Amino acid sequence: MSSHPPHDALLPAWRALPAPVRALLLGECLGLLSTASMQVAVSWWISRHAGAAGLARYAALMGLVALVVTPLLSPAGDRWPKRRVIRIGRLMLVLDAAALAALCTAGRFDLGLLALCGLVSAAATALLWPVESSLLAELVAPEGLSTAIRWRRAAQSVGGLAGPALGGGVIAALGLDAAMAIDLGLFALAAAVAWRAAPAAGPAAAAARRPWLADLADGLRAKWQVRLDRWWTLAGAAMMLSLLPASGLLLPLRIQSLGLSAAWFGACSAALSLGVLAGVAGVAPWLVARHGRVGALALAILACGAAIAGLALCDAAPGLVALFALMGLGLSVTQWVGQTHRLLAMPAAYRARMSAAHLTVAHAVAALAPALAGGLLQHLPVSGVYGVLAVGFAASGLLLLAVPGLGPFLRQEPRAVEGWYQRAYPGAFRARATAPAEPRHGQARRR
Repeated sequence: MSSHPPHDALLPAWRALPAPVRALLLGECLGLLSTASMQVAVSWWISRHAGAAGLARYAALMGLVALVVTPLLSPAGDRWPKRRVIRIGRLMLVLDAAALAALCTAGRFDLGLLALCGLVSAAATALLWPVESSLLAELVAPEGLSTAIRWRRAAQSVGGLAGPALGGGVIAALGLDAAMAIDLGLFALAAAVAWRAAPAAGPAAAAARRPWLADLADGLRAKWQVRLDRWWTLAGAAMMLSLLPASGLLLPLRIQSLGLSAAWFGACSAALSLGVLAGVAGVAPWLVARHGRVGALALAILACGAAIAGLALCDAAPGLVALFALMGLGLSVTQWVGQTHRLLAMPAAYRARMSAAHLTVAHAVAALAPALAGGLLQHLPVSGVYGVLAVGFAASGLLLLAVPGLGPFLRQEPRAVEGWYQRAYPGAFRARATAPAEPRHGQARRR
């Protein structure tokens, strides 16, 4: 099994990445930074004019929109050149930010118009995320894909951590109009950075001639018929069903139940993101090098389950912060281990659609998780709900480790699993899966 040194020299490792990969990661980091900051601004604007009820309606509608448009737009990444998809998605986000900034500057609050802007943003995200998730496998050699994915996770953590702080800070210091204007500039910068993040060439011409809905159904069928990936996805979804309420909805309730200030809420949220960042920066590869991929995954599941259980028992504020940092470390490992193999195992012509199907499941879990937590809160105190979620997470983690074939699959070298899904489940894919896709990593670098 190949392994990574526990602490890469960051600057040389960054420079070793192909230029399109660096552009992709910087664009994604800036995009997440601007998106998170804009979400804070929009939430603040809605809550000020429409209250909690308006904010709840907006959030529910956006969740439903994301659940629908993500699979609906998934064929785009497998039919069109990925550079075109990234450019369209980034430009849509710039236009959305410009519309929001114009509405705010004009002093016109209209929940319907904000929902329309949210639809544009959701459609852009549905185009971008599957393509950005699958593109690394086409820009980087199999041996370097794991490191590139670590850099992507780090970029996402930085953007997700800094975005809310930036949005809240600018609103407090300069006002909502200034926050919207700054976010617009960040969206434009993200688009400029990511403009050449993918090869200009695209899939075979036959890909674009097939009916859109046929391609959509083809991708969903492939996701379902690859048994290893199907059970991997479902077990991971069950884990997230416990993890999301524990790290989100229940946190402010737990803080309030202990009589702590809102500052500890922010500290716990920051600790979670910093834990993820520390994991992808060094802890995750160190665990893989020392214990193997399956061993690292088992330890990460144990750490997350223990952290959730600890939140039910711990009454000290610093202890809560430490537990959220531990949860972030475990989460970084569970999300990173196996992603290289998973991407390489997918046929290139199916990567965007299968990634979009995975993202759709994540959206569904994100919609169901608050309902689960709310139902449990009707019968149990917050600490009791944390206890139930800890048991649920541990059971789901054991289910993941018991997925047939997962262990042998993860123990293979990255190059050995290229196209593995099609070899193991040939009936799940059409012949088009073997058609020429976008240039491989070596060709992309020579452009």
